[in-house]
Amino acid sequence: MAWHDEHARHQRYRDERDRIVELWSLQLAGPSGPLAGAILDPAPLPIGWCGQVQLVPGRHSIRDVQEAAPAIESAYGTPRDAVVVEESRTGTADQAFVWAFHTTSAADHHRNRPMSTRDVHGRGNEPAPPRAEPWESEHLADWAGKYAFSYTRTRAIGGVSGVSRFVRRLARLRGGILDLLPRTDPGHVQHILTEKGVTSEMLPDDLAEILELPRRGGQDRQPH
Repeated sequence: MAWHDEHARHQRYRDERDRIVELWSLQLAGPSGPLAGAILDPAPLPIGWCGQVQLVPGRHSIRDVQEAAPAIESAYGTPRDAVVVEESRTGTADQAFVWAFHTTSAADHHRNRPMSTRDVHGRGNEPAPPRAEPWESEHLADWAGKYAFSYTRTRAIGGVSGVSRFVRRLARLRGGILDLLPRTDPGHVQHILTEKGVTSEMLPDDLAEILELPRRGGQDRQPH
């Protein structure tokens, strides 16, 4: 039974990949399509699919792929704004990377994923070294200070002021914490946060538990 299931999954993956390529060839990369001649190398995902696009040099650029997003949505029957077009890892004008999600919320989450400490210096597409570099800790400290300021200000006025900035700073800090924790000495990230005034009350429960930050007044968190 296990052997049969494995082969069935393999065949379903191949069938889905073939379907994605066929639609691309017929509706997008054909002679009359918006991306004539472009080659798609897709990978089916539980949440949709993604893939590298190789454009015909001199004919199209990543901007053309971005402008073709509505056509991609139409071809694959995805909701509006569920396709995300990004630069490829090579950063060249004749390549792009496409994400086609089953839901608009998944695409929105992808677009608003927090930047990493390595993105600041344009190294987000490179494998992270085993040890965090000093400038990564400096950026985390800067993000922690800005988030602590936003949190304290929000509490002081009794409501949310600048909600977009607050959410963005929390997401960015969360990403920085998770990126640096496995690549720094024990206690290093906690020290940065404490120095910048970030306490467990300011963080989601899972982060506070991972970091083991002290709680003010020794109070436990309220149950959900």
